[in-house]
Amino acid sequence: MKCCDCCSKEEARTSGVCPECGRPGPAVPDETLEALLTPQARNRRLPVTYCFCETPDCSTVYYSEDTASRFGKDDLTVRVGVKETDPPRPLCYCLGHTHESVREEWERTGRTTSLEQIEAATRAGTCRCRTTNPRGACCLPQVRRFIAGLEGGIS
Repeated sequence: MKCCDCCSKEEARTSGVCPECGRPGPAVPDETLEALLTPQARNRRLPVTYCFCETPDCSTVYYSEDTASRFGKDDLTVRVGVKETDPPRPLCYCLGHTHESVREEWERTGRTTSLEQIEAATRAGTCRCRTTNPRGACCLPQVRRFIAGLEGGIS
């Protein structure tokens, strides 16, 4: 699947909520879990739908809709950008952009080329969001929000 396919769809919301923070999150494709869970965590995985917890200070990353199963940061093979406080904090997993690299370019030049690079990779179908991004979806919404924060002096 090309990333642009996932970008054109609204993230699926579920009725399940994170058992730790109580917030609902988007469902995550099975291929994301297979790609990003450690071997030990994959062995504990149940054959159910899992959701991504987007709450920054919540230790849960994935939880099953029935909340019987969950995984934390230590159960993944990658850093979870939204849950990290120390650099590097991943922003775009396919191209390796971090909060820090985008901010540094912004401060140095007054703009960032990261968004154009990501959009070009999306159009070319070379991104791998479903198997590299813990959300299992395109990073463009998060990148756009981060850049808007830089433009507004927030991030």
